[in-house]
Amino acid sequence: MANDDERSIDPVAGSYHVMHIEGARPVGASGVPCSMGISGLLPLLKDIQHSTHVEAYRGKTLGIDAYVWLHRGAYACATDLALGRPTTRFITYAMHRIRMLQHYGVKPYVVFDGAQLPSKAGTERERAARRREHRMRGLQFHAEKRTSAARDAFVRSVDITPALAYELIKQLRVHGMPYLVAPYEADAQLAYLER
Repeated sequence: MANDDERSIDPVAGSYHVMHIEGARPVGASGVPCSMGISGLLPLLKDIQHSTHVEAYRGKTLGIDAYVWLHRGAYACATDLALGRPTTRFITYAMHRIRMLQHYGVKPYVVFDGAQLPSKAGTERERAARRREHRMRGLQFHAEKRTSAARDAFVRSVDITPALAYELIKQLRVHGMPYLVAPYEADAQLAYLER
């Protein structure tokens, strides 16, 4: 979304944007790697990435893949989500990141995933089955008072549903922040918006 010649792709903070905000690997708070994205892609992109302070993009607009930040925020409250306990920690995480950008004069433009791609239906079914399996394992560990093992399983079971994403949309509306729900995947929409 920026118009500079130097760009960096950072799947941690959202695809197709101009800065590296934090760590080079998409990992959860517990250090458990995320199962999103293309395996092995980051090392291949290392030569074209550059780290810089967010303030270098003052006055620019930054496209954000909302589900990436929602997933990262959900790791902090994975147990609550898995057990059905009310929590807004995943929203707090995303809003904190958005406010940080604003603090440095960067305008966030938040893009949400829309409908699932029909061509990925099989992959989505497999992911859902793995999440269910991890949640069941987590519930078993939780019943056995194996807190650490339960948390690790719950982290792997995190699913950001449209209802959870809508909670962030409501906050963006309250604060008058621009957002967009993509027809399908946010990363493709972000690539289109950068053009």
